Amino acid sequence: MQEPSVPRIGDEVVRRYLARLDEPGRPGVNLATLVRLHERHVRRVPYHNLDIRLGLPTDVDPAGNAARLADGDAGYCFHLNGAFAALLAALGFDVTLHRGQVKKAPALPDGVEFANHLTMTVTVEGRRWFVDVGLGDGLLGPVPLRPGVVRQPPLTFGFARTAWGWRFTHDPRGSFTVMDWEDRPAQPQEFAAAHRLLSTAPGSTFVRRFIVTNRGPGEVVWSLVDRLLTRIDGDGVHRRALTTFDEWRRELEDTFLLRLDDRHAAGLRGLWQRLPRHPGSAAG
Repeated sequence: MQEPSVPRIGDEVVRRYLARLDEPGRPGVNLATLVRLHERHVRRVPYHNLDIRLGLPTDVDPAGNAARLADGDAGYCFHLNGAFAALLAALGFDVTLHRGQVKKAPALPDGVEFANHLTMTVTVEGRRWFVDVGLGDGLLGPVPLRPGVVRQPPLTFGFARTAWGWRFTHDPRGSFTVMDWEDRPAQPQEFAAAHRLLSTAPGSTFVRRFIVTNRGPGEVVWSLVDRLLTRIDGDGVHRRALTTFDEWRRELEDTFLLRLDDRHAAGLRGLWQRLPRHPGSAAG
């Protein structure tokens, strides 16, 4: 018998995780709940690689990451989507994990050659939904799984059926070009090798750059790459270089809602000093 793709988490972790999403009780298993929790997740739980830049070890275990997020931490796709999948499964949703590949260059081969992204689908009320809280500057809410164009202001996305599964096309102002993902179910351990590589290889974007992203209040997407703060809204793209450590840390806490515990705070000033003073464009 095949093991379930999403490990179960305990009631106490569920309670703390829901509290972080401002959900006072155990919600019903329905589309309204899925939409509400997804939106609150991308607004309240930032996408970041702070642990990687500070040399703090993490893994791809959904249950462990759900406990970390429930206690105020965050991370990148393997942590965020794995944890959210565990929460949804514990609430009773039908969740399936999938191998994905985020691509910055359109010329890269089609399909999933290297699973650098964990994504998921959720079946609820008789329909499959694409659910992803780990794309950084990606989805605000779940999307019905069908080809077409989806607008979630200020961004617009495209979806297409492919031979291997599906293709998500990002807004031209986004941090990457496309994300291909396989329709076949995946197991959490299939992402362990990719996580080790992305979090340790000298050439990895996550090792070379500091990245944090979230959906702000209203129709706004925020990102910070090294010292460059970017805001995307209905008026366009606005960038501003941060010039002091205090300003940078204030943005992390106030704009991105980053919860800095003692492990993070200890290495934060050293990280600031290592960041390039003239960062390039945002990376996802």
